[in-house]
Amino acid sequence: MKRDSRRITRILLQIIIMVAIFAALLWYVGLGSLYTALLNIKLEYLLLAFLAYFGINLLFTVRLRIVLKKDGVKTSFGKTLLAQYAGMLTSDVTPGRSGYVLTPLYLRDQEVPTSKSLSGILGIQTIEFLAKVIGGIGAVIFLINVVPPQNWEQFGTFAGINLGLFIAGLGIALMLTGAILLAAFTWSHRAISIFDRIANSRYLKRFAGGLMGRLEEYKESAHKTRKAIPEIVLLTMACWVLKGFEWYFLGLALGITQIPWIGYFLIHPLATALGFVPITPAGAGFQEFGIVGIFALLGIASVPAAAFALLSRGLLILEDLAGVPQIAKSTSILIFSRKTPNKPALE
Repeated sequence: MKRDSRRITRILLQIIIMVAIFAALLWYVGLGSLYTALLNIKLEYLLLAFLAYFGINLLFTVRLRIVLKKDGVKTSFGKTLLAQYAGMLTSDVTPGRSGYVLTPLYLRDQEVPTSKSLSGILGIQTIEFLAKVIGGIGAVIFLINVVPPQNWEQFGTFAGINLGLFIAGLGIALMLTGAILLAAFTWSHRAISIFDRIANSRYLKRFAGGLMGRLEEYKESAHKTRKAIPEIVLLTMACWVLKGFEWYFLGLALGITQIPWIGYFLIHPLATALGFVPITPAGAGFQEFGIVGIFALLGIASVPAAAFALLSRGLLILEDLAGVPQIAKSTSILIFSRKTPNKPALE
């Protein structure tokens, strides 16, 4: 009871912080001005942004199926796509986007062994984080070269370092830490042993229904996942390119023409790093303020910048709702499988 009470209190606190941050953002830009900006949006570019994100999810699905195939698991494209959307939707509403690790749960209806799907997911996320680190460093270099010195001054300093650069460095460090931890959990036998003890704790077992699987199976799957690294890297880069187009079209939809495609391509990994801040669900609020701050450096007014930030999150959640049926299906299977008693053996 005490554990459940603490968990509920923590969730409520995260929601309160998120609402407070969004309220501050809306107060800062003005609700009326934001409404006008959204009212004048160009729907043709918004549709292109939506299609770009759809393309990203298609490539995510192809990537996951390739990784599982390397481990000898065949999957249906349609069902895996729904599991992908379910994983993304779960990450949209969990602190640090940690909910994506539940994607193996959504693959159970295809009888995918949890050890294999989890190994594939963690291996993919390792490459994702490393790509974001590289992109974040590229974004800092881009901003230093294109942002006028006087624009940096608006952020002030922290411990003698420009606050904007400090926040950017913090985001990159956060992603690099995530990449190192995921790489250790995926490919280090010692780390896997520690991870297994944590994953099999009473609390996590109850929460995820023994999601982590058996250690030896996981080690074997992690070894096979390494063989898919070239395909993971290639498809991850293709998704990054599409993400650049998604943000580029979203900017055009709001009349933002000052940022070229390469700017969105580089800025995205840096801005979305704030989505992994585990204080609010998926870093909600922190990421939006980060986007407004980066856009301010590039001379974009706060109103279209805030509209962009809100739409970029809303676009993801709206399309990820395609995963709701899969979440409901997997949850019901998990609940009923726990409630169904073992049948007595026939004498």
